[in-house]
Amino acid sequence: MLKQRVLTAIPLAALVIWGILTQSKEVILYSLLIVILVSGWEWARLSGIQNTALRAVYAVMIAFGAYCSQLFIDSNPQWLTPVLSVTVLSWFVVIYHMFSKGPQPVNQSISIIKLLIGIIALISPVLALVFLRVEGSYWLFYCLSIIWVADIGAYFSGKRFGKNKLAPSLSPGKTKEGMYGAIVATAIYTILAGLFFELQVIALLMLLIIASLATFISVAGDLSISLLKREKDLKDTGSILPGHGGILDRIDSVLSSAPFFALFLNLVIF
Repeated sequence: MLKQRVLTAIPLAALVIWGILTQSKEVILYSLLIVILVSGWEWARLSGIQNTALRAVYAVMIAFGAYCSQLFIDSNPQWLTPVLSVTVLSWFVVIYHMFSKGPQPVNQSISIIKLLIGIIALISPVLALVFLRVEGSYWLFYCLSIIWVADIGAYFSGKRFGKNKLAPSLSPGKTKEGMYGAIVATAIYTILAGLFFELQVIALLMLLIIASLATFISVAGDLSISLLKREKDLKDTGSILPGHGGILDRIDSVLSSAPFFALFLNLVIF
C-alpha cells in the first residue's frame, strides 16, 4: 500500500507543481473545474446519492456553478471578500458541529443539508485558488505546499510524540501532538516563505498567525470528510487515485484552508 501511495503521489505532485508554476490563470481554472467535477461526484455519494445519473447531475452542477461564480467574481471582484467570509464562517460552524456532536449513526439516506454544504465547500476553494494565482504563482504554491508541510510535520510529530487523541470518534490516528507538530512545521516554512517574499516584520508576523490558524482549519477539513465517510460507512471517498482513495481524500484540507488563506491574505498582506 505504501509503495502504491508513493508511486501515485510523486508524479501527481510533480504535475501539480509544474502546473502551478508555469500555467496561466485560465489553465489553472479549467484544471480546478475538472478536480471539482470529480469531487462533486464523490460528495454526492457522501450525501447519500447512489443513483449514477443523479450523482453526475450534481457533479456537473457544482462544476458549472464554480465556473459561473468565477466569471461573476472576474466582473465583480468586490464580491470575493463577502463570499470567502461566508465560507470561512461556515467552516467554523462545521468545526463546532464536529467536535460537539461527532459523527451520527450510519445512515444511507440522502441528506439535503450535506448537498447544500457541498455547494459552498466545493465552489469557494476554486475562487480562492484562482485569486491566489492572480496574485502570483508563488503565492498559490505557498498556500498549497503549506498543507503538504503540515501533513509531514503532523506525521512525524504524531509518530514520535503522539499520545493524546485529537478526535478519536472521527479519526483515531490523529493526535494533538501531531497537530502541534504541523503548526511548528508550517511556522518554520512560513518564515522561510516570508523571507522569499521579502515581507516586512509586521507582515511576516501576520502571515505566521494566518498560517497557524489555516493549519488548524486544514485539519478541520480533513476531519469533516472523515465524518462524512463514517456516516456512510466508507473507507475512501472514491478509488480514482490508487493507494490514496478519491479526490476528496486528497484535497479535504485544501477545501477548508484555501478560502481562509485567500480571505486573510487579501485583507492583511496584499
